[in-house]
Amino acid sequence: MNTDQHIHIVAFDIPYPPTYGGAIDVFYRIRALHDLGVKITLHCTYKGERNIYPQLENLCSEVFYYARDTRAIRQLSLLPYAVAGRRSDRLINNLLKDNDPIIFEGLVSCYFLNDKRLKNRVKLFRECNIEHDYFSALGRASKTWWQKVYYRVEARKLKRFEAVLQHATAIAALAHQDEAHFRATYPRVPTFYIPLNHPNTQVTSPMGTGNYILYHGNLQLAENENAAIYLMEHIVPYTPHPFVFAGRNPSPRLQKLAENLPNVTLLANPSGIQMDDLIRQAQINLLVTFQATGMKVKLLNALYAGRYVVANPPMVHGTDVAELCIVAPDDRAIVHACNRWMTVPFTEEKKTRREQVLSACYDNITNAKKLLTIINTENQ
Repeated sequence: MNTDQHIHIVAFDIPYPPTYGGAIDVFYRIRALHDLGVKITLHCTYKGERNIYPQLENLCSEVFYYARDTRAIRQLSLLPYAVAGRRSDRLINNLLKDNDPIIFEGLVSCYFLNDKRLKNRVKLFRECNIEHDYFSALGRASKTWWQKVYYRVEARKLKRFEAVLQHATAIAALAHQDEAHFRATYPRVPTFYIPLNHPNTQVTSPMGTGNYILYHGNLQLAENENAAIYLMEHIVPYTPHPFVFAGRNPSPRLQKLAENLPNVTLLANPSGIQMDDLIRQAQINLLVTFQATGMKVKLLNALYAGRYVVANPPMVHGTDVAELCIVAPDDRAIVHACNRWMTVPFTEEKKTRREQVLSACYDNITNAKKLLTIINTENQ
């Protein structure tokens, strides 16, 4: 598919390197649109030191960078802190240079969504999460009182600010339950389900059996640390099989827990290649979460590259992949699933079924074409 189409993408961050869910979704959408011949002007906000990435420059016609205003005084704004700090006169001036469609990535990028100067533009909102739910969950998972207060206040502001979406031309939801939320809340705005973009192109799951159970994630995030602690306290002691926990910057508490469990190996800060190999060689990728927000990239990575996936219901909620996982709703079910599937070889038949489901739902090019269809329909 070739097109002379031009689109602005307003990103909440610099989407490179794609090392976390939101950046992964944005980066691989940019790549897919580029592969379809779309000319992209990318607008990125950032905090701290700015880096220029040729990987983005090569995929986009232009890339603009805007420093976030991270001053504490922004906390006093009625707007969410994450939104107010992304306001930029340069950004709106660059958007006004033409009349082309705009994709706003995530609610925090939507400061100008209801700007009167953009009234007649196609403005597609791509969600990352139901942000007020996500920030509320971050608050519950936080360890310090000031973090809990910040996330609670920000969640209230984000819930109020979400009303800006009534000015969107269309909404592209990340998960089925999010699609239902937006349809119910903003019935006049066409809402569509467009799954997560990701780095996988084919299922490479190995046949046979592995000899360990893997939990992986960014362990410096409270959500993932809490999941790892839960597994070490409630699952690991009740199964004899080896466990590997791998991820970024595990806390001293997590390290101490791992040291006291003879069947646990904790790997801190593995490289991307190491992590890919860990996922591929495991017999079971054990993935649990207590925040049913969006689609988890690590779930897709495990399905594309690993053998069996044991997951709790929130991990697969709102996705199209529950049938590809062994869904275990509680401690006893998780222990049973680990013991049951640890010695069962992964087969070609199971791999073929994964290929059928994943290619139907999670092909980046197919989903980029859907996005273009939405934009072009609204642009007529």
